[in-house]
Amino acid sequence: MSLKIIDYLFIFFGSLLLFLFSSLGWMEENFMNVKPAIYIIFFSFICLNSLNIFKYLKGIYLINIKNLDFYILLSIILFFIIQKEINLYAISFLSLYIFISTLYSHSIESRSFNLNIVLYCIFISGLFSTLGIYAGFFESLLFQSSLLHEVQPINYPNPTSTIIKNLTGFSLSNHISGFQISINYSAYSIISSLAVCNFLPLKGSLKKAINLLFVFALLLTQAKVGLIYIAILIVLKVSKNMAIQIKYSFIFLICLGYLLLTHITIIETNSIIISNKYYRELAFSFFNYDFYLSLFSWLKLVAFEYIKSSNFINADLNGYFQISGNMEPHSLFFSSILIGGLGFAFLLLARILLIIKNYFSHSNSQEDFFTSAMSVFVIESFLLDSYDLPVFWLIILLAKNYQIINIKK
Repeated sequence: MSLKIIDYLFIFFGSLLLFLFSSLGWMEENFMNVKPAIYIIFFSFICLNSLNIFKYLKGIYLINIKNLDFYILLSIILFFIIQKEINLYAISFLSLYIFISTLYSHSIESRSFNLNIVLYCIFISGLFSTLGIYAGFFESLLFQSSLLHEVQPINYPNPTSTIIKNLTGFSLSNHISGFQISINYSAYSIISSLAVCNFLPLKGSLKKAINLLFVFALLLTQAKVGLIYIAILIVLKVSKNMAIQIKYSFIFLICLGYLLLTHITIIETNSIIISNKYYRELAFSFFNYDFYLSLFSWLKLVAFEYIKSSNFINADLNGYFQISGNMEPHSLFFSSILIGGLGFAFLLLARILLIIKNYFSHSNSQEDFFTSAMSVFVIESFLLDSYDLPVFWLIILLAKNYQIINIKK
């Protein structure tokens, strides 16, 4: 299906919206507050898509008993009633979740909607983030400024830098985040673009060049999530003739190791620790190494204690901020409890598990770059408060509606 002039306008503003979402912190820190622009563009898209949103919500209501999304919505409403207030965090989740679900469901129902518009928006937003990474890399080499990068903290736990140095002899001593506030957000944007690149009508040689451009940028960020994405992608590429159980076992072990190493930080005994951000609490020592609970572990322990002390009902995110130093729990499950209640958290977990089950049950139609991205975002939900992260839901809900990729080819 060819694109029309109006489609190009949708792509422009959709790409801009995703880019502004991902670069919000960086923009506010260095230039201006872009939240008004985000609200205006997003609200405009909601208005333009209001009829389809109404149809989607009506469908949820009519088949409520069989629709998990109905219970997700109901659980949040009940949480509002119990809390006697409406929190903006849950509204933020609902607006993103319903809007993106509507885009994909309408793409299934109507041949007139072009899925390529959504895919191009994801791709172009990630492309701009990638250009920011390369600009940050050259800035770190040639200039004294630190607009697009920052010096890596002493004793920062960074296996990516170590691996690159061992393989190439080249040492990366800077965090290159480009137009994002952190290397992880840069990596999420690049990974989402890699996920959809092969679904776009790009020629073979151009597509390979762009994929390489993305992968090298991912390595330059030095984000651990980029490393696990590449590791899963390699497993998928080299295991074409392996049994599915063996292939998925390798991926499971990689993900398990990643979760372990992000929650436990290892450092040589007697090393100087400048900041306790990554070394929160000494767990034990073994030979000449100390094993610390990482920030991710500590935040989850604080969240669990706070939720338990609040009887699982009265806990909310604002209350948690008071004891965590304004940091979110870095876990989709715990943050979901805090914004929507325990029932909402388990229902959302069930939704994601069902998406995983249904996606991997269709092993013949999977695409490696997308499969790796979907796997990474699922694992990253253990470390990320992704309830209001657009690229997370764009990829996860595309996996839920993966059949539209074949419909629109």
